Amino acid sequence: MPPSAGNSCLGQRHWHSTCQGPSAHPICRAVPRPAPLPSLILTRPATQNAAWAAQFAALGIDCIALPLIHIQFLDDATSVQRRLSALAKLDQWAAIMHVSPNAVQGFWDAQAMQLWRQLLATGANLPRLWAPGPGTAQALQAQGFAREWLDQPAADAEQFDSEALWQQVQTQISPGAQVLILRGSRAVAGTAIPAVPRQVQDEGHGRDWLARQLQQRDAQLHFLPVYRRSPPTWDAGQHDLAMGAAAARRIWLLSSSEGVQHLPQLLPGQGEAFWRAQSAIVTHPRIAQAAQRIGFGQIHTSAPTVQAIALCLQGLER
Repeated sequence: MPPSAGNSCLGQRHWHSTCQGPSAHPICRAVPRPAPLPSLILTRPATQNAAWAAQFAALGIDCIALPLIHIQFLDDATSVQRRLSALAKLDQWAAIMHVSPNAVQGFWDAQAMQLWRQLLATGANLPRLWAPGPGTAQALQAQGFAREWLDQPAADAEQFDSEALWQQVQTQISPGAQVLILRGSRAVAGTAIPAVPRQVQDEGHGRDWLARQLQQRDAQLHFLPVYRRSPPTWDAGQHDLAMGAAAARRIWLLSSSEGVQHLPQLLPGQGEAFWRAQSAIVTHPRIAQAAQRIGFGQIHTSAPTVQAIALCLQGLER
């Protein structure tokens, strides 16, 4: 049984702490000190880690990248046709929900952006672009969307997730409103979860909750998978890098519950003592629960931004 949860970023003995929201310890809001910060293990998909590493490097934080999820964008004939059909209705959607930066990248290619600009020039009704967190919102802006089209959780939200997003967008939805949900499917034993399930399902419980809120408003939901998630395949070099980083007590930065579940497969044969010696910063309480099940000895919760994570790192004793 793990020690009881703490409420501070300080000390080795706290099993869980928070670096966000009104309850954050003062050190989490302090001006960064010039002292060296602990090194991080970045675990986002490979396409995202480079940008994160560059931002951390600018703050003097050393990182290595060990993706815990592999992302494959869907380009088979059926998936392409479904995406084109969704684009043909671009001026009919009330909103488009992007569950992650991968959803942005998997849907908004050059052709889609050209269509958006053409419709915008004609004054057509265009959908609101929903993002459950700052990473997805930044991906939309990087793609070329003006901030005025985006909806995301309030900057001072306790969590950046679908529940917080709903607080900002619920007044947009009226009965019959059509909402497109861009999502991923999960590869299982060489197959994939059905593209458009009969019942609402997605990789996050919060997104299930959001879909239920939309259904209760009599919105018409349309699910479009644009990428597939699967466990990554680490080569011997990556395995050795992970074991070396773990031995050096680098801090795991965990951003996906599903990715956390892949860790025992990627590092098989590690006992309770190994995992108890590991520390993690997680970006949502549900990810903290997944890390707890694995057996991480220290788990610290931070907002999913580079600045918040850097501040959280300052409160961690080596």
